Amino acid sequence: MIAKKNKILILLDGSEESEKSLDFIINSKILKFDQIVLFFILNPFNPVTKGQDKEVLYNDFVHDHGKRLATLYIEKIENFINSKDLGIEISHNIVNSKDNLQRRLSLGDIDLTTCSINVSNILDFIFNKSKVINYLMGTSTDILIFPSDCNFSLERKNNLILNFSESIRPKYFVDTHNILNIDKFSILYSKNDKNNIEKLLEDIDKNFQIEIFQNNKSNLKNIYNMNKDFNILRQDIRKKNSIFTSVIKSSKYNSLSNNTPLYFKTN
Repeated sequence: MIAKKNKILILLDGSEESEKSLDFIINSKILKFDQIVLFFILNPFNPVTKGQDKEVLYNDFVHDHGKRLATLYIEKIENFINSKDLGIEISHNIVNSKDNLQRRLSLGDIDLTTCSINVSNILDFIFNKSKVINYLMGTSTDILIFPSDCNFSLERKNNLILNFSESIRPKYFVDTHNILNIDKFSILYSKNDKNNIEKLLEDIDKNFQIEIFQNNKSNLKNIYNMNKDFNILRQDIRKKNSIFTSVIKSSKYNSLSNNTPLYFKTN
């Protein structure tokens, strides 16, 4: 058991896509946690049953029926987690919409929110999935988003790639390592930041394995090639993208479409 109690929130809606969040978290060993909150968002059209082809009027019956199904679904998930005998504390919330997420996070006890996303193509990302990411970035916790078919190997170590900024302090690496099992940090920096990053390296705990690269396409490609024996994660900028910037600056899409999880950290 880790010294600090880490509580993570897993977004669920009954879909196979969201359920893969649980598989990834339990099986990848990427996260350090001992408490889970299963946060089920009810959909008016019952995502836990796929037999409805037509939209139905959202009334009390539909809501109550959906909540009963969600309760059974959560029960199944909790039994699955308990069967792993991991010593994890489990709690859950069943809510009507994603708008309840902000209220739940405002309690201040969640260390990280996580969900899985199926990215089929760039248009799907721009008009659908980017909205989910933008909404999550409006919350107050750290966020881990990963492709629904992401497959981390337990035989590999984990490498987090991040862009340098002057807001990064030595404590960043301690805090990140407290919640994620990161074996190596690869930092990309601009030419103008050379002196700043060298100063940062002097102050970072020498127990952390850190490599630095000037930020360009060639070096980014080299990082991936050099780290084929690592599971790769990217830390992305915690900034909402408009449709225009989602098209022009598609780093989030490129990462997710290449099966690379995205990590967003609060400053």
